Amino acid sequence: MIAADILIRSDCALIDSCRRVVEQPHDDVDEVDFIVVGGGVAGPVVAGRLSENPNWTVTLFESGPEQPAAIDIPALLSSAIATKYDWQYITTPQKHACLAYGGVCGWPRGRLLGGTASLSGSMYSRGHRDVYDGWLRDGNVGWGYDDVLPFFKMSENNRDYNTEIHGTRGPMPVQKPTEILPIARTLMEAARELGYSEMDMSEPDPMGFSIAQLMINSAKVRVTTPTAYLRPHLRSRGHLRVKTNRHVTRLLVAADRRSVHGVEYVDSANRTRRLMARKEVILCAGVIGSAHLLMLSGIGPAEDLRPLGVPVVQDLRVGHNLQHHVASRLGFQLNVTHDRMLTYEAIGQYMKQRSGPLSTTGGLQVSAFLRSDRAGPTDPADVQLFFDGFSPNCAYAQPVYGGCKATTDLVRMNVRPVNVRPRSRGTIRLASADPFVRPRIDPNYLATEEDADVLVWGLRLANDLVHTKALQQLGATVDRSPVDHCNKHTFATDPYWRCLVRYHTRGENHHAGTCKMGPASDPTAVVDPELRVHRVRGLRVADASVFPTQPNCNPIAPVIMVAEKAAKFIKNTWR
Repeated sequence: MIAADILIRSDCALIDSCRRVVEQPHDDVDEVDFIVVGGGVAGPVVAGRLSENPNWTVTLFESGPEQPAAIDIPALLSSAIATKYDWQYITTPQKHACLAYGGVCGWPRGRLLGGTASLSGSMYSRGHRDVYDGWLRDGNVGWGYDDVLPFFKMSENNRDYNTEIHGTRGPMPVQKPTEILPIARTLMEAARELGYSEMDMSEPDPMGFSIAQLMINSAKVRVTTPTAYLRPHLRSRGHLRVKTNRHVTRLLVAADRRSVHGVEYVDSANRTRRLMARKEVILCAGVIGSAHLLMLSGIGPAEDLRPLGVPVVQDLRVGHNLQHHVASRLGFQLNVTHDRMLTYEAIGQYMKQRSGPLSTTGGLQVSAFLRSDRAGPTDPADVQLFFDGFSPNCAYAQPVYGGCKATTDLVRMNVRPVNVRPRSRGTIRLASADPFVRPRIDPNYLATEEDADVLVWGLRLANDLVHTKALQQLGATVDRSPVDHCNKHTFATDPYWRCLVRYHTRGENHHAGTCKMGPASDPTAVVDPELRVHRVRGLRVADASVFPTQPNCNPIAPVIMVAEKAAKFIKNTWR
């Protein structure tokens, strides 16, 4: 990735490499109007929108560095995983999942501008309308599907659809790949063989298979929220400051424990500093980061904070309600050789012609939303399918940051069924009052048998897909490599699939819920329907941690929607 990054940075016309955030070693202000903590998906949206008012000063803090330019190349979407750009979190040992890895699964999380979206497949989807209507039914006024739809459209510049459910004037380009791979067309044909139809992944009730819409521009460059909301304005808005390599360690709480008036952070020179907020602090540090920072600052479950010596500011259920889309996978091989991506020829082809193996996300061009046999006939989809590994030979890296070695030049792929409506709930808890000690992450995977049943159904379907005529014409063969502890079961039977699910478990980059939104009457809620932390003035949370229940889709678009709504709430408060 280093060689690719150097070459790409030399071509400003190709990629957004010449408007990148420049590290600022000195912090020369002590107070601003708004402090945004976290430069992942939500933070750049909130900071960019607030800086539209030239009279407001806005500072955004990001713990990690600017994105490497090469990460914007579609085929290199996962190249930052297990590097300095990844927090490389791991779970606590699980009782019911990840058993092939000692019960421990890895949680790649982006530690750079753009956050975990920089490590993802850039898919654009919103989830079923009933998810948002459920939020409304639970007392979150203003969060029903009809309420949030305008905020989805506000961010969207959709190049494919111009309908009442899509936007065409927003800063985020959304479109299907301009070059659809033959394998993607074959996968769609295989789906039709099994009776599935094609759909728009952002329909109110998405059901079927799709060539996925991606957050990618016409130059075949991946676009994240820093690209869309921050970089175009860094030179023209002197009141907007983006501070990378600044790790916020705690919130500054007033003596009465009723308000927050700033943050304490460690800068790039390892100095502890403070910045005060005249108006508000907005946490956009994600499902782990926002919950961790709140608890470090005394806002969280009293029974967890007191034993660690953390003074309790407000006893709220921070870190509870953790939800995570959980997956397994079925590998298969095609009688097709794969392109070599990281060659100077491939890099040159991408830079000059926007084509070649680097210009595509491979099998990730295709996705599906489906109802398992555990879902009712009108329920939202509870299974999402991903197809990965078309370009790189090692299609499935070890979930705990291990490597793999190429054993053949033939294409290897995975069908990855994902349970996008899990019933199990987990927690994130402080391990120490030291802000540099990582919290304990317990997703509680597959704690209910129903969650495993959904994945078993998904693996059966994956096996059926591999055996369709469309894929058999490419010589598709299922990977029957021995699986520890599962070989006692007959391959492709439900007991085998159930064993595979529990031993070879994978968490997607889809996390939610640790700072749950809800009215004051909800004892489990952390923020109110305007995203203000209950009983603490001057503090909001705006990221996936506020989802009461998780949208049954890739989370980037819902997180952007939440950030757009947060900016609107804040503007209305201070206008």
